[in-house]
Amino acid sequence: MKMKKPVFYAILLALLVFGCKQASDLKAFTEARYSLQQVQDVKLNGIDVMQKRNSNDFTTRQGDSLLASLSDNTLKASTTLYLHVQLPDTGEARSMTITKLQWQLLVDNSETLQGTIQQPMQLHEGLNKLPVNTNVLLAEPMGIRNYEGLSKLMTLLAKKQDLRRNLTLRIKPTVATPVGEVEVPQFITVAKPGKG
Repeated sequence: MKMKKPVFYAILLALLVFGCKQASDLKAFTEARYSLQQVQDVKLNGIDVMQKRNSNDFTTRQGDSLLASLSDNTLKASTTLYLHVQLPDTGEARSMTITKLQWQLLVDNSETLQGTIQQPMQLHEGLNKLPVNTNVLLAEPMGIRNYEGLSKLMTLLAKKQDLRRNLTLRIKPTVATPVGEVEVPQFITVAKPGKG
């Protein structure tokens, strides 16, 4: 069936306008400032680690499970992140659907943990509550797993220190657009709370 020219042009115009809006939104979110405000309910392999203060707080089974997962690089994490997004001043409401999110955790500027969040997430300006499930892999910057960075992270956690000066979170989203998924070309550094 042949489409009438006015209908065809109207659809084409709508696609172009929608595409321009998506491109504009993508640019705004790429230039946005991200800050991690809070992390809640951190579980590793289903174990609530927020309630653990030292190695004695883990049962033998829990400890064995975590050690086996670390050595096999099969650790799984779930948590809720509260991510604040500050867009450039554009004067219009924007949102973005992330279909995949690669992340890296650096300890003292050394890549330590990494993973990919596969579930879709909707981002908007302001505070975003993001439930997260992800595999956690030890980074291998030069083909060798970074156990030293993990050891530093565990030491910092055991000392109950403010981790913000030692940790850096970087994200690399893949975004849904009318023409398919687009991966942001570079990792975006997520600032710590209060560092905007």
